[in-house]
Amino acid sequence: MQTKAPNIRAVQVEKDLCLVITWKGGADSVVDVSRHLTDYAVFAPLRTNRDLFRKAGVGEWGWSVHWSDELEISSDTLWRLALEQGSAWLQAWRARHGMTQADAAKALGVSPRMWRYYEAGAHLLPKTVRLAAIGLDAQVRAA
Repeated sequence: MQTKAPNIRAVQVEKDLCLVITWKGGADSVVDVSRHLTDYAVFAPLRTNRDLFRKAGVGEWGWSVHWSDELEISSDTLWRLALEQGSAWLQAWRARHGMTQADAAKALGVSPRMWRYYEAGAHLLPKTVRLAAIGLDAQVRAA
């Protein structure tokens, strides 16, 4: 497991209180920061002022997402949230389909070992795996 978060290369604001983080290595993560913003009073302006939230940018040296000198979230925190949220999303997807880890890994073309890493939050859930799961859902609905 990578213990130190990589630098942030880019950030985009998604709907609600979600950020799309592009990490230094090129991987993308959708990170819902709504709970983090609720848990810490200092972030109240970001919860209530969506125009301010949309001004998110990459902080100095890529070590944070920055809104102002008083409002930023470190890359370490965002990395942890990305791992946790990716893991939770994948576990919920697999549970909805009633699959074992091995069955789900096979269905999406992922090795069982990597699947366990993703579900444990030890590796970032790749966009390709999330898209494969969404594609499989669409294929099932269309059938």
